[in-house]
Amino acid sequence: VSKQHAIMPGQSYGLEDGSCSYKDFSGSRNNRFSTPEQAAKNRIQHPSNVLHFFNAPLDVTEENFYEICDELGVKRPSSVKVFSGKSERSSSGLLEWDSKSDALETLGFLNHFQMKNPS
Repeated sequence: VSKQHAIMPGQSYGLEDGSCSYKDFSGSRNNRFSTPEQAAKNRIQHPSNVLHFFNAPLDVTEENFYEICDELGVKRPSSVKVFSGKSERSSSGLLEWDSKSDALETLGFLNHFQMKNPS
């Protein structure tokens, strides 16, 4: 929870890459908090040592995640579970680390990581 009640567009500043530090998403259809009814549907997920992945290539393996973690210089998961048969377009599953801090550090690097998909 932020100490500020609102973000004021006039308080934005330019970032090193030239982009603005503020963008208004209040009108986006992806905003999960645009109405009280939508906000009530959200489930708060507390930090965990288990991360859920989705939209990965169909043929993703445990070894793929080890290679990505090695490439990014983060700790490998201690356990990988790929769910089978959920979709014909992508795969999903769970990655588990020994500690929450290892999982959260890796999340910072892996979030929105683009995996190579030959098809």
